Amino acid sequence: MNPISMSCRGRRARLVVALPALLVALTSCTGDEEQREYATPKSLCGSRIDSDELAKFLPPGEEVSVKATADTSKASRCAVSVDGKRIVFTAQEWWNDMSVLNFALGMTDAKLDHRTDDGRFVYSENQAFGKTEGCRNSEHADQVLYTAIQATGSDHKDAAAMKRLISDYTKDVEESKSCR
Repeated sequence: MNPISMSCRGRRARLVVALPALLVALTSCTGDEEQREYATPKSLCGSRIDSDELAKFLPPGEEVSVKATADTSKASRCAVSVDGKRIVFTAQEWWNDMSVLNFALGMTDAKLDHRTDDGRFVYSENQAFGKTEGCRNSEHADQVLYTAIQATGSDHKDAAAMKRLISDYTKDVEESKSCR
């Protein structure tokens, strides 16, 4: 046998021995990452939410809590906290008819650089606002119900996810008892 083939065989043997050790080292590094030890909520204060989309904005942690922060005839607000830190805030509010952008400007001073073609939704990478359609309530006969989702406590930024969240959330609100 020539010395070159012996040398290649030795390298292959060292690679076969080293590869499993390298894989163990790599997988042990990922064990230090924080994990989400809670289940993502499927509803927020009575309104259904897409938990897969919401999960994108929630950080790792041990405990999630969902709590109503306001519940009046004019406004319903809800907060999602992880380990005591407020991450996401939702709102349903009755107002006189205006554009959804005007409603949003009353809720945030952040730049809302995305709009849907129909004008019902404005959103950014971590906030979204909607205007319900066909939502009537005898207590608010001349008013419109607006919706909001603000993930200002999240490090995650995703405009497409915010659009899906506000669209689904607003649709659920339109089908709820608030609109009857």
